[in-house]
Amino acid sequence: MKKEGPILFCGYNTSAQAALKQMQDDIESRGIIIVSKKEVPVSPGVTHLSLDYLNIENLKSRKVGLHNCSVCVIFAEFTGDESSQTVDMHTVLTVYNIKKEHPEAHVIAEILDRENTTIIHDFHCDDIIFKETIDYNLITSCILHPHISPIIYDLLTVRGKKLKQRSPAEAGVAGDGATFKEVRLKGLEQDVTYLGYISGEGKAELMPSNDTTIRKDYRLVYIE
Repeated sequence: MKKEGPILFCGYNTSAQAALKQMQDDIESRGIIIVSKKEVPVSPGVTHLSLDYLNIENLKSRKVGLHNCSVCVIFAEFTGDESSQTVDMHTVLTVYNIKKEHPEAHVIAEILDRENTTIIHDFHCDDIIFKETIDYNLITSCILHPHISPIIYDLLTVRGKKLKQRSPAEAGVAGDGATFKEVRLKGLEQDVTYLGYISGEGKAELMPSNDTTIRKDYRLVYIE
């Protein structure tokens, strides 16, 4: 996945607003293009194009420059009185169009109800955020574990903590030989908490066993 290209937002909603607030450094260094017929506040580093992102020709246009974007995010955007199923189908269509035209892009989709979109995995969407699943899992966690919500919010970066990633070499551990236990111990020295890793093939693992071998092409995920 290319990291240097601009970030494309298809759709604009409260999730997009929150993301913009959290991504000031990325906006300054890479730029964000928002394609949406909704009104978007003027902001430095953000380009708003009032176009229909369901039309792939609009995304391929020189104004948008889809093929220059390294990350594409499709937000669950309501433009009228559509049902959540219709909004999710719009998202699935947009994932399909982007992956067909620009397969190298890292595509992230915000889905309202996972039951509406069982086919989205067939389009090789890289990250899928199921809003309904997050909501009820959060509520259930709070019911079963009272007072846990501050910890969850810390993990989700809304209270100053940030999820980051680095290579084993950057973490100061030997790749293709170190274990996750060594990584955790190194984290104690560095005052960070290693949560898991993302393999070279893109498979993420949360809190693997201590004897898990960490390869040099892994990305270690940590919170700081």
